Amino acid sequence: MKAPFSFFLFIAVLSGFFLTGCEPTDQTTTGDDPRDPYIGVWQFLESGSIKSVTGQSYIVTITKDPSNSSQVILENFGNPGTQDVSVTGLVTTNQIIVSTQNLSNGWTVEGIGKINNVAKTSMNWAYSITAGGDKISYVAAAARQ
Repeated sequence: MKAPFSFFLFIAVLSGFFLTGCEPTDQTTTGDDPRDPYIGVWQFLESGSIKSVTGQSYIVTITKDPSNSSQVILENFGNPGTQDVSVTGLVTTNQIIVSTQNLSNGWTVEGIGKINNVAKTSMNWAYSITAGGDKISYVAAAARQ
């Protein structure tokens, strides 16, 4: 009679490992908020534009929008030359959508950024900036800092 009980105990312990060991943990999230993976400081590195403008590297800080639970605030998006210029982005399951927005410096920006790895430490962005009547489209890689 001991053999069936021992076997049952072995299966119960083994099942416990499978149930608790399969769920990955992400240190950058604090809960069920879909914005959590995007929050932080990101290094953007532009890799080109349609007008062959030399790419640049700059920092974008992403924070939660306190007035809308589906949005984030992106400071310095597009590198407008001052850190106090920000835009809002709508967060979906795997991307941030920056709808067309006018910045205080006269620029108009829009774009989409997508998380591109399981660790949620990098994103790919496609966006455009209209300044002085010229609309330039960019692509950039962003890495969590």
